Amino acid sequence: MHPTHYLKLFTRLAGVLLLATQVQADNLGFDGKIVEPDCDAMGPWFNCRKIDSAPEAAKRGYEYIHHTSKTLGPDGNKKFSDGTPYSTSNIACSSCHFTGGHVPSGTPMYQSPAKYAGLPYFRPLNYNRDLEDSIVDCFRNCMNTSRTLSKSDPVMQDMVAYIHWLSEGVTDPNMQGTGWVNLPGTALPAVDANVANMVANPAKGKTLYRDKCSSCHSKDGAGKGEYRRGENRPRTPALWGDHSYSRGAAFYNSQNLAGYIRTHMPYGKPNTLSAQQALDMAAYINDQARPDGMADEMFCHIEADGIPGALRKPAAWLVGCSYTGEPFSDAQILYGPWQPITDWRNAEITRLKALQP
Repeated sequence: MHPTHYLKLFTRLAGVLLLATQVQADNLGFDGKIVEPDCDAMGPWFNCRKIDSAPEAAKRGYEYIHHTSKTLGPDGNKKFSDGTPYSTSNIACSSCHFTGGHVPSGTPMYQSPAKYAGLPYFRPLNYNRDLEDSIVDCFRNCMNTSRTLSKSDPVMQDMVAYIHWLSEGVTDPNMQGTGWVNLPGTALPAVDANVANMVANPAKGKTLYRDKCSSCHSKDGAGKGEYRRGENRPRTPALWGDHSYSRGAAFYNSQNLAGYIRTHMPYGKPNTLSAQQALDMAAYINDQARPDGMADEMFCHIEADGIPGALRKPAAWLVGCSYTGEPFSDAQILYGPWQPITDWRNAEITRLKALQP
């Protein structure tokens, strides 16, 4: 073998060994430094097929979901008929749905068709939503768009086609269809079983962020967007500012964000932070300025059983309408402890039900 061939082989092996210490990656067609699925571990129940093997509609949907700003953003090649971009930020769907929704506990999408086929109740906005509805809500809360795509839009149809293709990778019969609840990692991971009694310290979180996160996401949280102008590769997403998720997104609940951080970050060193460190960092990140999204519309309704939606908000989510007379400060809702909030709200629900005829 020619010496240059040995050098190339060594370089490739070194890259593989380095990546193996970070994630168990599989070349599905993704690029850049991103969290990828452990396809060997998922093998008994999921088939990590290459995107090149997908139908054309699913391939286009993959491009929209993984390369969102390049395709649907302000500099993208796909826009509404009047030239308005589908997305007004640089964030990508893959910024939250790791590797296009392939990663367990990384807000995966392989369970979505079965989950939304049952039209689950979406409490924050008081309606039963399907898969297309959830995509629209994501565009409003994470892409920060004021104009959203319709259910019949070709872009919507291609994104749905990709998500269905992804779900077809589930090979275990007990995890298909209505068995989606048996899929590993379908929910946001809990940072700690006792999180409701924990208290976040954003001041400590600021220091931790500087030491653990700023080298990728930048000191000011702006990250580098999904793309830098003129570059065609994924970058670390913004954690606050105009190009980050809004107050209406699930990650604005610091319990959710903390579990996500601890499970997947810092990049290449997952599960190395303590629960307290992850929670402190989440509180600091969520203290920073970000768009409102749909936050102000949430929980402002009376539910079918006569109970105000505000009493059923997650205790750590400072969004939407508040229940009159609730004795908790914004600081406690943001930083905890959250168990007293949940206990008080549940007691008030019980009291209100007892007053009903």
